[in-house]
Amino acid sequence: MSNQGQQPPSWQQQGQQPGYPPAPPHPGYGQPQQPGYGQPQQGYPAAPPHPGYAPQGYAPPGYAPPGYAAAPPGVVFGGFWIRVVSYIIDGLVIGIPIWIIFGIVFASMSGALSSGDEQAVANAFADNIGIFIVVYLLAFVGAWLYEAMMNSSAAGGTLGKRALGLRVVRGTDGSRISFGRATGRFFAKLFITGLIPFGIGFMMAGFTERKRALHDMIADTVVIKK
Repeated sequence: MSNQGQQPPSWQQQGQQPGYPPAPPHPGYGQPQQPGYGQPQQGYPAAPPHPGYAPQGYAPPGYAPPGYAAAPPGVVFGGFWIRVVSYIIDGLVIGIPIWIIFGIVFASMSGALSSGDEQAVANAFADNIGIFIVVYLLAFVGAWLYEAMMNSSAAGGTLGKRALGLRVVRGTDGSRISFGRATGRFFAKLFITGLIPFGIGFMMAGFTERKRALHDMIADTVVIKK
């Protein structure tokens, strides 16, 4: 989870200029006029490359909205399903230790729980309520530090993302994100994206430009495949 390491070059540093690839010259444009269609004329000057050329209905490779550096060739954005798998892996990494702790607490209450005495069960929960609160707070802080520190590290991703070859970078230029930006992304995912019904905020990664979920848009990040 160290933040040390060589900073990978941003998309701008890799020499990729924003915009679409140039259009090929139009067939016949720039050729001399054929006989039989009036007086022969000298050839027209060649058409300059069209700065916005792309086949109709398709975004060009490395597409970026205005004001953003385009991703270099070969960069692929991580979509919805691969990110779901990475979330499952991270959930196991964080969740298993937490459930072990809860299991220990419940084991200490097993006598009261098996007695069938409602008053004894209530007393057992009252006696352990402080432990439950501490465990919950530790889980929350642990999840925050795990995600913020690993996403802002030189590797650029949590264990789940690394296992699937994913990396979280700045949306503007593909550079490494800071701990503060990673923290903002975590809280946006938890308290904004996570509260939208039916998981729509997460599913946006399946159909938005550059495969961004709602918290990616808020934090100005994208998830790419290394």
